[in-house]
Amino acid sequence: MKLKNTYLSRRLQRLFFTITLAGVSQLALADSEYASGWGPGIGSTAPLLSALDQDGQPQDLQSLKGANGLLFVFNRSVDW
Repeated sequence: MKLKNTYLSRRLQRLFFTITLAGVSQLALADSEYASGWGPGIGSTAPLLSALDQDGQPQDLQSLKGANGLLFVFNRSVDW
């Protein structure tokens, strides 16, 4: 009887995991048609941006770029 309960428990866990994964993937794809308006596409050229740093010196993407390049992340606002 214990073996049967273990088998049933594993089946239920797999079913729950599958349903959860399917639900999360639907949420991830829900806004995909609007993704093009969120910022530049992957691999596109970054726009020219500049701002003053904490010392008041102007910085832009070229001045921040190091030997390995620069990772610049665009993020949606928190009110979505």
